Amino acid sequence: MDNKKFGNFIREKRMEKGLKQRELADLLFVTESAVSKWENGKSYPDITMIPNICRTLGVSEKELIDGATDTEYRRMRRESALYRRISETWFWALTISYATALVICIICDIAVNHRLSFSIVVFGSLVVAYSFAPTWTRFTEKHKLALFAGSSYLSICLLFAICCFMYKGSWFSIASSALLLGYLAFFGPFLLRRYVPERLRKFNALLYFASVLTGLLLMLLTIRANVRFPYFKALAISLYAFIPFFVTAIVHIFYISKLLKVSVDVLAFGIFGYRVQAVASKLFNGGANDYYKVNFRDWGNCANGNIQIIWLVSSIVIALALAGIYFARRKRH
Repeated sequence: MDNKKFGNFIREKRMEKGLKQRELADLLFVTESAVSKWENGKSYPDITMIPNICRTLGVSEKELIDGATDTEYRRMRRESALYRRISETWFWALTISYATALVICIICDIAVNHRLSFSIVVFGSLVVAYSFAPTWTRFTEKHKLALFAGSSYLSICLLFAICCFMYKGSWFSIASSALLLGYLAFFGPFLLRRYVPERLRKFNALLYFASVLTGLLLMLLTIRANVRFPYFKALAISLYAFIPFFVTAIVHIFYISKLLKVSVDVLAFGIFGYRVQAVASKLFNGGANDYYKVNFRDWGNCANGNIQIIWLVSSIVIALALAGIYFARRKRH
C-alpha cells in the first residue's frame, strides 16, 4: 500500500464524516497521535482494526486497502438500498391496500345487509391474495419456500371453508385434498432438495413419487367419502400407473451409467404405458375389448392399437439402443 495515499484516504473519509482526529480515535479506541500517524503516512493501523475502521468511515475493506473509492462497490450499495426501499414500499402499499379494501367491504356489507355476509368471502379472498403478493415470507429469512407453500395452501383452504360455510357446500374436503395433491406435485422436488440431507438425496425421486401417490390416494379416499364410485378399482389403476415412476426412482438410487438408467426408464414407461388401457378395461369393463387391435391399413378403426404398438416398439428399440451404446463404450474403454 502507498502510505501517503492510504493516509490521505483516511483523512478524506474522516472529514466527510465530520469527525476530528480525536473523535475518530475515541470511536476506534486508539490515541489521537495514532490517527495522526496514519494520516501522515508514518504508520499503518493494526490489521485487526480494519473492520472497525471501515465500519466507522463507511468504506469497504477493498477501498481502505486501495486508498481509493470503489465506484462499482458504491454503485452496488446504492442499487441495494434502492431495491430495499422499493421492496419496503411495495410491501406496505399492498398491505395497506388490502386492509383498506377489507374495511370498505365490511362497512358496505353492514350498511346494506346489517350483518357480515359477502365481506367474509372478501376477507378470505384477500388472505389468499396476500399469501401470494406480497406473501408472508417477508417475516422470515429462512424457509421462505416452505412458508410460501404452506401459507398459500392454508389460505386457499380457508377460502374454500368460508365459501362452503356461506353457501352450504359440502365439497371442502375434496377441493382441499385435490389442492394438496397439486402442491405436492409442484413444490415437492424443491422442498426435498432443500430439506433432505446431502447423503440421502439419492432417494429424493422415490420420496417425491411416494408423496404424490399418497396425495392421490388421499384424494380418492376423500372423494369416496362423498361420492360412491369403485374406490378399490381406482386405487388399483392408480398403483399400476405409478409402477414406472417407482421403477425410475429405484433405478436412480444406484450408481450406474446414465445411459442404462434412461434405458430402463424408457423401457418401463413403454411396457407399463402400453398395458395401462388393458388394466383399466379389465378393472372397469371386464375385458380389454378391441383397444389393441392392430391394422395399419385401417387407421379409422384401429388407430388406438396402431399407436400403442408403435409406442411399445419404439420404447423397446430406444431402450436397447441406449443399452447398446453403453456396452459398446464400456467395451471400447
